Amino acid sequence: MTATTYYMVEMDYPHETEAERAAFDGFYDKHISMLLTIPGFLTAQRFYCDEAARAPFLALYRLVGPEVMDSEAYTSKAGRMSVDPAFRVNMVDWDRNLAQGAEADIAAVGGTPDGGIEVAMGGALVLVDRLVEEAAPLPGGYAPLAVIGLDETVAQRGVKVVPDAGTAEIGGGHGHIVRRFLPIHEIRKLA
Repeated sequence: MTATTYYMVEMDYPHETEAERAAFDGFYDKHISMLLTIPGFLTAQRFYCDEAARAPFLALYRLVGPEVMDSEAYTSKAGRMSVDPAFRVNMVDWDRNLAQGAEADIAAVGGTPDGGIEVAMGGALVLVDRLVEEAAPLPGGYAPLAVIGLDETVAQRGVKVVPDAGTAEIGGGHGHIVRRFLPIHEIRKLA
């Protein structure tokens, strides 16, 4: 079984004006461009949770494997401290998780045949997090992702891609947090 690796960055960026949000989005667009120059970063897409959430922004990066995060190319120009201090000071509830899932499982819940998570504009990415190992198993209809590194803020994550955000049903269980994320932009791929 072939595994797909994802780097998932969640945060809140409280802002009071549209100009502040536009500046943050402009910064993050440049940050994604930089990350896609690092060998091993394959895709990037940003999302926003339109309901109340601790960390309503999500950046999802597909990697060739977990070793990318330990590479000299990554550690020399990326990571928390690489973020412009003018923006970093306002980034709160900032979690970074490295996760892996089986290509076939991801494809079965709306991903691409090779295990990619690509959400078209108008669609949604639904995440369900098992907060602790003792939590109920993931509900059906989600591809399980094992959290294998970085902050490891959840015990397990489930994902599914829904083509029409309006039809995204988000069931959960005891010890779960379920969120629906809408794409901020189309997926960006390694050039």
